[in-house]
Amino acid sequence: MPAPIAELSPRHRIELPKELREELKWKPGQKLMLMRRHDGVFICPEVTFEQLRGIAKGANTEGCRDRNDRY
Repeated sequence: MPAPIAELSPRHRIELPKELREELKWKPGQKLMLMRRHDGVFICPEVTFEQLRGIAKGANTEGCRDRNDRY
């Protein structure tokens, strides 16, 4: 299946194709983050610090740098 295509309007707006919005379950008014990646843009739902809290719980930190090895 070919990748969905969107067009930049004269007012610099992009409408995401319906099948993509439905697949990702994105709703009108939902906040999206835009991150520049080389010569393109990565788009994803906004993530808050509260949603990120605890995602690394139990991670192995062995061999990680600490403040003592910085210049």
